[in-house]
Amino acid sequence: MENDTPEEWFKLAFDAEEPEEKIEYFDLILDCETRDPVLWSDDALALIWNNKGIAYTFMGMYTESMDCFERSLRYNKNDIDVWYNMGVALFNLERFEESLNCYNRILAIDPRNDNVWINKGDVLAYTGRHMEAIDCYSKVHKEIELDCKFAIVWNKKGLAYLDLGLYENAAECFSKVLSIDPEHVGAIENMRLAVEEAKIKNSLAVQAQSHTIR
Repeated sequence: MENDTPEEWFKLAFDAEEPEEKIEYFDLILDCETRDPVLWSDDALALIWNNKGIAYTFMGMYTESMDCFERSLRYNKNDIDVWYNMGVALFNLERFEESLNCYNRILAIDPRNDNVWINKGDVLAYTGRHMEAIDCYSKVHKEIELDCKFAIVWNKKGLAYLDLGLYENAAECFSKVLSIDPEHVGAIENMRLAVEEAKIKNSLAVQAQSHTIR
């Protein structure tokens, strides 16, 4: 590698399949004292740190990835891709409020970012804030309604309703999923569960009403 250049290492890093190998090439670039400052501007170095962080994330090394993302932000503090990646790493480190702060920062700049609304909803759902999660999933734009991603969002929304015990609302969401993807195994099972729970809930309500009338 002594005869290679940072530019060649950059290409090799992106062509590499294993994250460990990517990190090795990124480290060569970052440690190189002879790299051209014109080619390796602050934006370029921010990109290297961000992608090194992504490689660590793939390895499940979230503390290391956070260090990389923080270094990337020193070069470009408004890079929404880095804030997004930090949100993912922080969630996996169970630093949920900090993860939400990352997503909120992005949404202040780009309120139509569907991926961020979905991720924010996932954090809220995981921490038991189901109504807030549903609100986030509802912000995903309808122009992707026939896209498989939208089926995933409807399924997440249905699961949040299930956790709230709002079974009829949940069934409506799973119905949406199946209209987009009729073979969606999770939605099929979730629909069955929602319908069964709705029947039990309605039956109990009828029994309670019956006792009240008597």
